[in-house]
This record gives sequence, C-alpha cells and structure tokens, in this order.
Amino acid sequence: MFTRNVMILPKMAHSMCQRFVSSNSSILAREIGHFDDLAKTWWDWDGSSRLLHLMNPPRIDFIRSIVKQKNWFPGKRILDVGCGAGILSESLARLGAHVVGLDASPGTIEAAQQHMKQDPSLQNKLRYKLGSIENTNFNGKQFDAVTVMEVVEHVAEPANFLNELMRHVKPLGYVFLSTISRTMVSRLLTLTLAENVLHIVPPGTHTYEKYIRPEEMREFFLEKGWAVNGERSVAFNPFLGKWVLGAPGTKVWCNYFFSAQKPAMRGK
Repeated sequence: MFTRNVMILPKMAHSMCQRFVSSNSSILAREIGHFDDLAKTWWDWDGSSRLLHLMNPPRIDFIRSIVKQKNWFPGKRILDVGCGAGILSESLARLGAHVVGLDASPGTIEAAQQHMKQDPSLQNKLRYKLGSIENTNFNGKQFDAVTVMEVVEHVAEPANFLNELMRHVKPLGYVFLSTISRTMVSRLLTLTLAENVLHIVPPGTHTYEKYIRPEEMREFFLEKGWAVNGERSVAFNPFLGKWVLGAPGTKVWCNYFFSAQKPAMRGK
C-alpha cells in the first residue's frame, strides 16, 4: 500500500526528519536551504535549473492533453505548489489562468517576484506566497487545479502533503504532478550520473528512498475516490536536447507526469 510502503521513510531518515519538520508541515529545513542556494541562478537557462526550463513545455503539453479544451486556461484558478522561481507559474498565467505560486523557500519566492516584474502583463494574473501547503490560508477558496512539479520527492511526509493538496481542489478539479519512480534506472540516472558524474544537477538534490512508483501514486488517489486520468513517462533525450513525453502506456523507468481528478460533490 502507498502509505505503508513508500510514504514512510526508512527509520534513520525518518528520525532525522523529525528534527526539522514541525508538527503541521511536510517541509524539511535542509530542502528549503538547498533551494534557497539555487534561487539566484533559477532563471539562468544555462545554469543548474536548465533541465527544469527544458521540462516546462512537456508539462504544459501534458496538462493540455488532460483537460482537452483548447481554451481551458483563461479564468481558471491554479495553485502551483513548490513553484520555485516561477517557471511553470508564469507559463500558466500567460495562458490566461489566475495563478498562486506557493513555495517555502524565501530565496526562490524573492527570485520569482523579481522575475515577474519584468513582464507587466503578469501583474494581475500571478501572485506568490511564502509558506507550506499546510500553513497557508487561501480564505476558504478552492482551485480548479493544483500543480506540484518535481516536489513530492522532496517532502518529509508525502501522504500528508498530498492529502493537503487534495483539500484545495474544487470538485471535478485536477491535481497535476510530476515526480520520479523508484527504480534502479532512476537511481543510476538521477543520482549516479546526473549528480555525481555529469554534475548537471547539484549534489544532494535527490533522495532515492523518496521516489514513488506510478502504481503507488495511482493506488493512493484511487483509494481517496479520485479518478486517475493521466500517467505519462517523460525522458530527457540528450541528442535532441529536450524532454520527450512517452506514449500512453509506456513503462515508467524514471520521471513521469501524473493527473487525477476530484469527484463531483455528492448529490450533484
């Protein structure tokens, strides 16, 4: 089961987590510090966040493939959790959505706010909040979609984190997420090669034990009564220099996108 097998870290890691995590937050202090350090170069296309910039078009393509409406974005309220310096948040706002970007890293929120000022068209469509999903007040308002990209593998208690996300989604709204499957291939690609050999990702970015397999993610949402309506592998092609979405049903060896839809209100 998802919560038993994956969502609880190994005993040693779990005991370490407790020193950094408050009783109502899934965020590790060391993770916040790590992304604070990256904030200054977040918008540098040739810097340490280059792969995130390259992954943004497939993210949008995946979301479009799920909503299936060409003009779905205008007027929709979207919460981008773990928004970093706003790569996805800005793209969603430019498509017409009203976006709230949420991140627990003061450095990345500052970088996001500064970058947003460069495009006046974003001023009334995008705003940022500093905090965790557990501790942020949205004035009781829910969202048409919550996006959480490359975040789940960085939180202390993923089950609690996802439960909080789901509370903020309107009936028939969506959760769109991306993360990394727990396989020997992902260990080789993300830790051995990307971090330790090629140094294209800063060391310490990933923890293998936090990776979640698609079938575990699927089971978690289905048990909550949600409909799972999208699951696609995504892989970086070094020859093309871009991320490529796998065909539906392609086995996931490393990174993947996932979508689930909240059920309608009872009685509707």
